[in-house]
Amino acid sequence: MSQKTMIRRRNCSRRVLGFILFWGLSGACLTAAPLRLVGSDLLGPRVAATVKAFAAERGIEIELDFQGSLSGRRELEAGSAQVALISASPGDADLKTEYSWEPLGYHVAVLWVPRELSLSQLSYDQIREILSSDTTGARKRWRDFGAHGEGSSRMALAKHVEQASGLSLAILQHKLGITVNPQLTSDSEEGATYDNQEGVRISAYLPQADADWETVAISLKQTGRAYQPTAMNVHRGDYPLSWPLRLAFRRNEVESLYPLLRFLLSQEFAQELRKVGLVSLPETVRGERIFDLERL
Repeated sequence: MSQKTMIRRRNCSRRVLGFILFWGLSGACLTAAPLRLVGSDLLGPRVAATVKAFAAERGIEIELDFQGSLSGRRELEAGSAQVALISASPGDADLKTEYSWEPLGYHVAVLWVPRELSLSQLSYDQIREILSSDTTGARKRWRDFGAHGEGSSRMALAKHVEQASGLSLAILQHKLGITVNPQLTSDSEEGATYDNQEGVRISAYLPQADADWETVAISLKQTGRAYQPTAMNVHRGDYPLSWPLRLAFRRNEVESLYPLLRFLLSQEFAQELRKVGLVSLPETVRGERIFDLERL
């Protein structure tokens, strides 16, 4: 190990120790001025309960208000909130450079087809054609889209399934420029199985083991490379049907916010994000973000 690396690690260790001592000595201050965490209403009570449990265990007084990304952003910029979890829509302007504004996870649209079709990928144009078939009347068979399995002679249909609080349909509509009419069902939950072996299904969840259904890799163009919705492909931007959930805070407040920020980047919180239909950051990326906190 080089001397430069040893010095760097020693400095980081000292800073972490400083964070621990700071929080151990300032509990009374936190009681007088609770932290305020605001943001997306898509996170729901389950995520809020996880944060409250962490805060109670650490003796941190915290206020939570998941009323929406826009109102959360305004509170953060006005100084009435210290941390915001913002579901950023395409076209949203970045926060000023005094803020950290990095993805914490991603909303996605995942397309599933019956495994028996043997259909490995779809392009944007092909997805548009399938999802618009109900309104255009221009129906095709699955083999016209590259399927070569047992069910490839059936008509290509759109059978939409969406998590009630997710953004899957909104992502599809924005990315593809079409209107997708949702048909909400009780099956739209993590790990759900579907007994209707027909159509293409849409959900907010990454693939689980399923004997009858499989996810489709997505490409921007029919001749382009297609990507499956893995956590790394989503984070790199290779899988295109996604919007980020951003973790936002003022850079000059990282020392006082460190325990909360560290928790939001933890494996425990990543699991909670997955349970409410988001793709969490890959483990290696979360580790890098935690290290970056110590350098701010």
